Amino acid sequence: MDRQAQARGGRPPVKPLVSVVIPAYNAGPFIEVSVESALTQSFRDLEVIVVNDGSTDDTAERLSAFHDPRLRLIEQSNQGYASALNTGIRASEGEYVGILDADDVWQPAKLSRHIELHVERSGIDLTFSWVEVIDVHGRPVKMPCPRWRGTISFPQLLTDYVIRTSSAVVMRRAAAEQAGLFDPALPRCIDFEFFLRVSLLRENNVCAIPDVLTGYRRHAAQRTRDWQRIRQGWNQMLASLRPRAPEQVARVEKLASSNMHRYYAAIAYEGSNFREALQLIARSCSLSPGAFVRDPRNWKMTAAAIAGVTLPRKALLAVERAAGYERPE
Repeated sequence: MDRQAQARGGRPPVKPLVSVVIPAYNAGPFIEVSVESALTQSFRDLEVIVVNDGSTDDTAERLSAFHDPRLRLIEQSNQGYASALNTGIRASEGEYVGILDADDVWQPAKLSRHIELHVERSGIDLTFSWVEVIDVHGRPVKMPCPRWRGTISFPQLLTDYVIRTSSAVVMRRAAAEQAGLFDPALPRCIDFEFFLRVSLLRENNVCAIPDVLTGYRRHAAQRTRDWQRIRQGWNQMLASLRPRAPEQVARVEKLASSNMHRYYAAIAYEGSNFREALQLIARSCSLSPGAFVRDPRNWKMTAAAIAGVTLPRKALLAVERAAGYERPE
């Protein structure tokens, strides 16, 4: 039977302004750093809810080292990422909800920056910061990350997922509830699909914070290493969104799918599946040839895939170093 356990010291006497939800499944190697980055925010009016989604490692034991009354632990049987997020949001008490994956970290000023923007602009339902990729040791990895400025519309977000990770996001709890929370039926693209539904609530309600406030950790065990499952989630996501916004989806679907195939190619490349990466980037081109040619990211991915297929390993590594690219561990 699932049980909810309140952290040492009890719940704060008044409702916090912000609830930080951390879904955790076998997150032992990273959970302490993640939780610490939430509890040491310069913004103090918060609660941190860790949803332990049936972990079989020492996640719960590691959390026992914390004695901050703002930290709560919810234990449930393994139900998946979306379910863990929904459990945390339903249990939250804050007016705003921030999501922090158990392997990611926040900069100390993150919540302050997000709440400042939300207070200033009542029409904003969701804010997201810029992201820096880090490795298993927390060191920066030289990988390109989107640098969006200002608000972003549903078609723009569908075309290019510049939010990058759910850990970048702080949103109004009321908007999350109105959008219907996360969809447990999706195998992947869970956060992408949900944030798109939030963007449909009203015009210009999703806005970037132009500062690197989130560390997005790359490691071998994470969900985003399986591009086939991501493609499955993408196709299911499109099927769900078409009836919600038929005209907007139809207008950008080919370009969005083209960009996703470049993303699949990048994942295949990271796994040293170079011929697969080349096939995927070719498919990206076929879906939207004109836009493909105009986007320099496509040329870089094409060149990388060709190099992977044609160059010996030592030569390829030399080219990657010269380009300032580091493949995650």
